[in-house]
Amino acid sequence: MSDTLTSTMIKNKLPEHFFNSENIGFCRVPGRVNLIGEHTDYNGFSVLPVTIKKEVHCAFSQRNDNEIHLLNEDPRFQPLSFLNQAEISPSPTGSWDNYIKAGVIALNKKFKVRTFPGFNLFIKSTLPIATGLSSSSALVITASLAYLKILGKELGRDISRLELAELMAEGEHFVGTKGGGMDQTVILNGKEGHACKIDFFPIRTALIPLFEDYVFIVCDSTIRAQKTGTCLHRYNAGPRMCSLACALIEKHLRNEFDNDLNIKRLGDLWSGDLCLTFNEILDFAEQAIPKEYLTLKEIAYLLEISPQEVRKLWLGEIEEPEKGFPLKARIQHVITEHKRVELSRDALLANDAYTFGKLMNESHFSCAENYEISIPELDILTQTARKYGAIGSRLTGAGFGGCTVSLVPREKVDYFMENVEKQYYQKYLGLPSAQGMFIAETSPSASYIN
Repeated sequence: MSDTLTSTMIKNKLPEHFFNSENIGFCRVPGRVNLIGEHTDYNGFSVLPVTIKKEVHCAFSQRNDNEIHLLNEDPRFQPLSFLNQAEISPSPTGSWDNYIKAGVIALNKKFKVRTFPGFNLFIKSTLPIATGLSSSSALVITASLAYLKILGKELGRDISRLELAELMAEGEHFVGTKGGGMDQTVILNGKEGHACKIDFFPIRTALIPLFEDYVFIVCDSTIRAQKTGTCLHRYNAGPRMCSLACALIEKHLRNEFDNDLNIKRLGDLWSGDLCLTFNEILDFAEQAIPKEYLTLKEIAYLLEISPQEVRKLWLGEIEEPEKGFPLKARIQHVITEHKRVELSRDALLANDAYTFGKLMNESHFSCAENYEISIPELDILTQTARKYGAIGSRLTGAGFGGCTVSLVPREKVDYFMENVEKQYYQKYLGLPSAQGMFIAETSPSASYIN
């Protein structure tokens, strides 16, 4: 059964008390599975995700005041409301209305809104939450599409899909995550039957047909990766440490070549004025970051500033690990992961599934060892997947839980699913059956429903 709903199906679910207007709009927003390219987007490097038929659906209508009322069919999310006004304060971390607020605030700034309309928003979703399938960004995009209509703006006329993606990627920082723009971009620009290669700064997309004889299967580890509390802290540590590593490389290159050199993100080494090769980037990183682990004092010495300034500019509240900060390993992952994305694109174009699978396996190893975002459950799940028919398997999403994605020959799908259910879900986890294992059917990009 499809996870895509029609407007009639959504309308039949609407609480009668919630909408007092016949002028109701509808939209659908897909989740995404990132096939390869983890924690590269905010560094300015490419990614390769797909949109999937696990979706957020919504109904919305304008109110005659400036109140925004939210209702979610999922009872885990309580009805909430807030005032649409010039200054909108965040709710406590983890409150689902923050994702709606993020979209509203970004559009208020973009269109210089002065009279702040209210609206009702009803959410019904088939997209699992906290599984690394972009439920958070899908909710932000849902809010943006609804609010665009409320404002009388047209997607494609008043703002392009790429512009909206970039705007919502920045807007989502309101929630507290410091990610890049992959999720928003693919959700708004993906295509059924295709992977979407995304490059950043500026955002560019290229659609690439998927393999016909292989499918991607998503398996939920059942470990939730909520972007709150400890997980939020660990997630944001990645961008912060990459920025710090970038500063060290910039300092080294200024000393070697040009004191006026500016490098905002690691991707600038590849696509900026320098246009360095992969090997050159790794060589300079080796010179700029002389040890596997650097203490705060050693970093400050290399940058010729105080430890307090290092913390203020880059590290924030991140605690110093006992062995020091593993900046070299983080750089190693980001640079090699970008190369894997480029090679994966080539493998898709050449219909070379085995090379693609090999790159997926290498990616998971790097995510686990160099970026340290895997957990035992994800490692066991990917090992099990490879044992029972997957030619490639890796974690997908921010890590610390969530899902894996595996590349499986079509003729082995039943064998794969039966054995992963038996070995991982039943034997390893002790569950009666598989939880959240499905073929990643691809989906069109986010759209309004007539």
